[in-house]
Amino acid sequence: MNLSAVALTGGLALPAAVLSACNVAPKQDDRASFVMEAREGLGYFERHVSGLRGQISQSAGYAVFPGAGQWGSIFTGGSFGRGAVFSSNGTQIGWAAENQFNVGLQAGGQGKKILIVFQDQPTLDLFKQGLLTGKVEGMAVAGDKGTTGTSSFQNGLAVYVGAEDGLMAGGMIGMEKFQYRALGAEDNSGN
Repeated sequence: MNLSAVALTGGLALPAAVLSACNVAPKQDDRASFVMEAREGLGYFERHVSGLRGQISQSAGYAVFPGAGQWGSIFTGGSFGRGAVFSSNGTQIGWAAENQFNVGLQAGGQGKKILIVFQDQPTLDLFKQGLLTGKVEGMAVAGDKGTTGTSSFQNGLAVYVGAEDGLMAGGMIGMEKFQYRALGAEDNSGN
């Protein structure tokens, strides 16, 4: 998939506005239920990706975005959402916000789940610092079509994308579109 100037021109304003309009952490009152949703999101991926638990246990950690909003037309689209970041043993270490622009064959507007596994500590540290750049192709995971195997790491990341109601074709994740906040350094206002 190649980015084109035409696709970028029409699609960058809305994603930038979405990310700047929301804080990284959910509202204080919503945090416990959000973490529970993130853990359920991980369970979704574990049920449908054989070997995922082993991949995670050998990693530095992972981020789960349990209900990222998705919009799409034939060739452009994007998403936004909040996630919880965990160490490989399942302890939450922070929050993340995702706002990215996709180019590729897409259809629909359903929500999706995203799981990002960080291969090693240097990759997780770059994520925390907002220094990861480039795009990683996400492996599509369909909940109603059986299981699939783990994705190979690309630049220190394995990315999985799943949707409850149907599956979106394509799935480039722009890593420079993520923000991270450590627990204890959360946005206090939340959105």
